[in-house]
Formats: sequence, structure tokens, C-alpha cells
Amino acid sequence: MEAVEAQVVSNGKKRGKYLSRELRIKAFNDVHKLRKRGLSYTKIRKEIYRRYRVWISLSRISDWLRGVTSPYNGRRIPSLELLEPSEDLAHVIGMRLGDGSAWEAHRAYEGYREAVISLKAKDKEFVEESAIRVARVLGCRPPKVYFDAREGRHCFMIKSRTLYELLKKPIDIKKLRKYIEHCPKCMAACLRAFFDSEGSVNDHGVIIVVNTNYQLLKYVQYLLRKVGIVAKGPDLVHRRGSIVYIKGRKCRRRRNVYSIYIRPRDALKFYKHIGFTIKRKQQRLEDYLRRTGKI
Repeated sequence: MEAVEAQVVSNGKKRGKYLSRELRIKAFNDVHKLRKRGLSYTKIRKEIYRRYRVWISLSRISDWLRGVTSPYNGRRIPSLELLEPSEDLAHVIGMRLGDGSAWEAHRAYEGYREAVISLKAKDKEFVEESAIRVARVLGCRPPKVYFDAREGRHCFMIKSRTLYELLKKPIDIKKLRKYIEHCPKCMAACLRAFFDSEGSVNDHGVIIVVNTNYQLLKYVQYLLRKVGIVAKGPDLVHRRGSIVYIKGRKCRRRRNVYSIYIRPRDALKFYKHIGFTIKRKQQRLEDYLRRTGKI
């Protein structure tokens, strides 16, 4: 990881030896713009100080301009400020709101903990689609999708500190909204991934989502309304402390469980505007719509 030997000045006092990555990115971009305008290294250095109150060495400016070093190294997306809204990112957010995870490694290496985005799900096509989309967000090769025989699920893991900062617990809906609500396609991609994770379709064409996060379900209702779909609820379906059997083991629920549901009259709208990535769920929805003559 590149470190910049700069003196950070605030009110005449030194604050530390190294700049944050976000500030290095800004300074790096400005250095290249100023050089294109014909400024000398010394004038560039003074202008960077005027803008950010930091002194960057002439040798560092030279390294940046010659491509020897870059603050972009070691991190595919250096900061949340540089993360652009897209359908792929909206899908990744929807995946994370459902079956996906964002976590840090327990052990730190030289004071740095690896940040990981991962997904474990029963349906391979959903995991493969999510792996492709997260790779496009990060501009890298898709992570390997493997089958965990112990859990009976398909999985992938990929490292990204920036995505971790966006998607870590507790989920901050306010921070996510600009990426989800960027356009109708982004909203649909997010909802599709979330319903792939948490949704199901019964024989009567009712689309149901179950989750422990009440506020998240309220937000999902809001997004559905924006495309003309009404979801009823959230209704309490299981109370905290109630008994559940997981792989034959008796456990107590640690949280309340809520559900929302889309009535059959809106199933066609859901099919047209959102749908499922998972084939078996999409097929179940199509079977209902054909059986009732709606498609």
C-alpha cells in the first residue's frame, strides 16, 4: 500500500505523518490536472498545499506523474466518494440485504483487517450472477463460486474495504438510497436480488418476503410502490424467543420475524418490472400467470 510522507497542517499544528487514502486520491488527481495546465512541480506543490493544507514532496509528485506509484494501488475502489450508482451495484446491495454478508477478518495483519463481501445460497445461478455483478462493480475477475457440502450451499467471497464500508452492519438505508433509487433499473435490480434471497411464490400467486428487519421491509414496500406494486404488512409471523428447528437442532429465535406479501393481482406487475434471477422461483411465478391466463 502506498503511503505519502506529507505534513498535515491544521491551525498551525501537525496532525500526523500520513494522509488518508481519500485525500491522497484527490491530491493525485489534482496533480495530474495541474501538470496538464503546464505548472511546474514547485507550483503544483504549493497549489496542493493551498487546497488541502498538506505538503507533498517533489519526489512523490514526480512518482505520481511518472506512474511509479499511485494511491489507487491496493484498492479497486479507493473510497465511497468514487463509487458510482449502477444496476450491478444495486444488485449487490439487494443481495447483501438478503443472504449476503459483509464482514472483517478476526485477525489483523500489520494492523489491517481484511474486509470481505460474501454470499451463501442454495441456488447456483443466483450466486454466479452476484459474483459477476460484484466483479463488474470492482473492475476485477469474478470470484470463484464453490459448493460448501457441509452447508449445502453455493458460495463466493471477495475482498473490498469500500464495499464493506457501504454494506457493513448495521445497515444504513439512508447511505444506500442514492445507489438504489438512482433510476428505475437500479431499483428493479436491487429488489430482484433481495426477492431472490428472501422471497417465495405460493401456488395461489402470492409473493412473500420474510425478514427480521422491520424498517428494511418498510423500505422495500416504498420501493415497490414506486413501480406501482402494493405489498401488505409488515406482519409479525414469529416472536423473539419462539422455537425453531435448524438442521434438527432446537433453537430459540433471537429476533422477531416479519413478512410482507404481494397479492396475486400485482403478480403480473412484479413479473414485468422485477422478476427473479432464480429459475425455480421465476418458473413458479410464470406457471401461476399462465394458469390464470395473465400471460
